[in-house]
Amino acid sequence: MIALGFTHDKSWMPYLSVIGFSFAGSGALYTLAWGVKNGRRWANSPAILANLIALGVAKYQFEAGVYWLAIPIAAMAVTVTASIFITVKKSAK
Repeated sequence: MIALGFTHDKSWMPYLSVIGFSFAGSGALYTLAWGVKNGRRWANSPAILANLIALGVAKYQFEAGVYWLAIPIAAMAVTVTASIFITVKKSAK
């Protein structure tokens, strides 16, 4: 995004917005991962929701024929979602 800002367009705000959104999203995902790892109950539902959104992204990648991207996204989303459900089930006992 930074390279496109230098080479294609004179308007920086769209590029800075995408970069800022990316940093905010990665910070939120890191916080969720930390919360799930440390057994914080508040992190379970948003982490599951984020992975269900990733499954939706993988579906559209499959439909577009971008299998090299769709398969890892789907595999990771299913694995993480199952892991969260297993962790929640173990902590409920």
